[in-house]
Amino acid sequence: METSIASSILASLGKVVLERQPDGTFLQRGDAPAWFAHRMRGVLHPDTPIRVESLFPFLEVFLPEAEAVWQGEGATRIDSDVWCETAEGGEELPLEATALLVGSSRLLVITRCDELFHERRLVLQRARELRITYDALAREIEQKDILMHCIVHDLASPLQTILGVLSSLDERNPPGEDGVLLDAALDAALRQRSMIREILTVFAAEHGGLDATHEEAVVCDLHVVLPRVVAEHERTARGRNVRIERDAPPPGSFVVADEPRLVRVLANLLDNAVRHSPVGGHVHVRVRGDDTSLEVSVEDEGPGVPPSLAARLFERFGRGIGPEAGTGLGLYFCRITVERWGGAIGYAAPPEGGARFWFRLRRAATSTGARAA
Repeated sequence: METSIASSILASLGKVVLERQPDGTFLQRGDAPAWFAHRMRGVLHPDTPIRVESLFPFLEVFLPEAEAVWQGEGATRIDSDVWCETAEGGEELPLEATALLVGSSRLLVITRCDELFHERRLVLQRARELRITYDALAREIEQKDILMHCIVHDLASPLQTILGVLSSLDERNPPGEDGVLLDAALDAALRQRSMIREILTVFAAEHGGLDATHEEAVVCDLHVVLPRVVAEHERTARGRNVRIERDAPPPGSFVVADEPRLVRVLANLLDNAVRHSPVGGHVHVRVRGDDTSLEVSVEDEGPGVPPSLAARLFERFGRGIGPEAGTGLGLYFCRITVERWGGAIGYAAPPEGGARFWFRLRRAATSTGARAA
C-alpha cells in the first residue's frame, strides 16, 4: 500500500522511475505521469523493456555518465542538464534525468520540470535585455565622452591665447586697480586651465592613459614635493588672507608614486582647502607615517562637507554645493591616481569643525629614481 502511494506521489510530481536491466534496457517501476504515458502510447504494458535512448535521444550522452554511478564508482547520484523534447502537437517538454544507486537497484528518474525551464528562460531573456540595455548605455556614454573631450580641447586653444595676453600685460606691472583686476583675471584664467587639464587627465585615466599600476610607479620624495606645492599655493592663500602651515616630512620620505601626478593630487587638495577656508583662516598640512606607509592630510577651517555628500565625494562628478564647488572631477582624479599606486584616500570631519582630506602611500624601498621593487 505504501509503495502504491509513493508511486502515485511521484507520478503526480511529473516523475517516472525506470530501473536499468542487465541487458541495458529499462523497466517502468510504479505509476507513470500522464506526459510519459502519452509518450509511451503503443507500448502494450508497463512491463515492456524500454530503450530510453531511442525514446529520448538526449540520454545517449547522459547514460555513459550514469553508468559510473550504477557501477558504484564514487557518487551515488548524478543529474543531467535540462533538455527539451517536442511532444505531439508541438508542445515543449522540458525534462531532467537523475541516475541513482539505491541498494542494488540502478534507477533512472526522469522529471518534467516546466517551472525550472520557465525560470531559466526568463533569466536568459532578462540577461539578453540587460545586455541590450548595457550596450546602448555604453554607446551613449562613449558618445558623450567624445563630445566632452572635443569641447574641452576646443576651449583650450583660445584660453592659451588669453593667458598669453594677460601674462604680457602683467609683466608691465600696471598700477593701482588695473593691476588688481589683471591679477584676478590671470588667476581665473590659470584656474580655468587647471580645470581643463583636470578633465583631460580624468579622460586619459578612464581610457587607459593613466595605466601605471602601483607595481610600475616610480619613487618620489615627499620631502621635496610637499614644500614646493605649498609654496606654489601661498600666493593664492595670501590673496584670501589664509595662512598655510605644514609639517616638515622626515628626511627619506620616499613613497611609491610618480612626481607629476603626486603634485597634482597635493595641489588639488590644497586648492580645495584654500578656497573653502574663511578669511583669516588656516590650512594645516600634516605628515604622519610608520614603517610601511606615509599619510598626508590637508585640514581647513571651512564649513566642512554635508553628510549627504560625503559618501560620493570621490566619485566622478561628486561635487559639493555652492559657488566654491569645483568640477566634480578633482577628487575623483585623486582617488583613481592614489589607488593605482596601491594607496588609499579619504575624508574625515574633525570634531572641531572644518574638513580633513588625507591620502596614504606605501613607503618605497629605494631612494633612487628607479622603479620600486
